[in-house]
Amino acid sequence: MCSISYVVVGGGIAGVSCAEQLSLLAPEADVTLVSASRLIKAVTHFKKVSHTLEEFEVREKQTSYLTETHPNVRVVHLPVTGISSQAHTVQLSDGSVLVYDKLCICTGASPKLITESSPFVVGIRDVDSVEVCMYVCMYSNFSSIDCAAQ
Repeated sequence: MCSISYVVVGGGIAGVSCAEQLSLLAPEADVTLVSASRLIKAVTHFKKVSHTLEEFEVREKQTSYLTETHPNVRVVHLPVTGISSQAHTVQLSDGSVLVYDKLCICTGASPKLITESSPFVVGIRDVDSVEVCMYVCMYSNFSSIDCAAQ
């Protein structure tokens, strides 16, 4: 079984950015991004505003976007069912196994909210949660400015 230089688990913005940077920093290495989804989150409209400030948008894209711009990146569309750090393996839902040299786990996080049960608290973590917040603001008694400050 051939070993993959880098396996990146997670098709969100962290995983895609990680795979892109590995591809740029080690163009001779093979990079495999594992994502349960057929869509990935990618940075678009990147602009360096100052030495320490950057502006960009996050968009959902087809995985072909990543493989076309980074030829040493391969994308696997399967959920991960197990990881063995001792054996350097990632088990996938179809029973296949990826053997890796280095593993990056970029599976995202859950926001810590003030209270989970309050209808007045909306946690913003990604594009989807921003859309939920916009919907809540649109159909509530708050103006959009009030909602942004909550």
